[in-house]
Amino acid sequence: MNRTFNTPEAVELYVELGSGQIATDAIETDQTTVAITGPRADEFAVEQNGDQIKVTPPKSRVGFLHGNDSHEVKVSLPTGSGLTAKAGSADTVATGSYGVIRLKTGSGDVEIEEAEGPVVIDSGSGDVRGHQIRGEVRIKSGSGDIDLGEVHGPAGISTGSGDVLIGRAHASTVVKTGSGDLEVKRAENDVTFAAGSGDLVVGNARKGSITAKSASGDVRVGICVGTPVWTDITSVTGRVTSQLQSTGKPAEGQDYVEVRATTVSGDIYLEQI
Repeated sequence: MNRTFNTPEAVELYVELGSGQIATDAIETDQTTVAITGPRADEFAVEQNGDQIKVTPPKSRVGFLHGNDSHEVKVSLPTGSGLTAKAGSADTVATGSYGVIRLKTGSGDVEIEEAEGPVVIDSGSGDVRGHQIRGEVRIKSGSGDIDLGEVHGPAGISTGSGDVLIGRAHASTVVKTGSGDLEVKRAENDVTFAAGSGDLVVGNARKGSITAKSASGDVRVGICVGTPVWTDITSVTGRVTSQLQSTGKPAEGQDYVEVRATTVSGDIYLEQI
């Protein structure tokens, strides 16, 4: 099935798919094109209502999201459009730049190139990857890994057993996990970590408050030479190692870092970088 709609402005795209792949491409265009392949492609409903484009699969008596038939839904749409999708085991790949993104998936993986608006994702076991997110991020995952390149807005992430990696966090970031490892390579603002057994790492804390709590995981925080640091460190049976040099109180207007770290059996490392 192939459909084309005149869409001179950004649209709101809604897609449902059980298994297969949802692939969207946000580009400079005044049209939205939808191409569907698979055994029941011609039975999909593809509709336009104002600035909304809706793609839904055929009804079935079998299971969630209309059975086990695998289909590929490819959509080309104007840059800045919004994307909402519900998927069972289907992967979702969104290239180009979007506004708001809302995704719910069972076991499918998610990859997002760029989003200007809030990104809200609820994933069962699929992995989530985002390259450039300028707005707020809210992600819940059961066991999938989460890998985000650069996040400009505040982030709230929770996962049962998946690892979480953020390349650069510009705003306040809160991450919770049961057994996964958590890492922010570069933190420009407050970071709050909580884990049962995972390791907690902030590679380069530039300013703000770093709060890390873990039962058996290690905590590692890197701080640039010359940055004033205030610490409150506690470990019941783990080791505490600090390479930090005393710099005294911060000067007026100078950035500084507060580190609060608590573990039961995990080790705590404060590194000068």
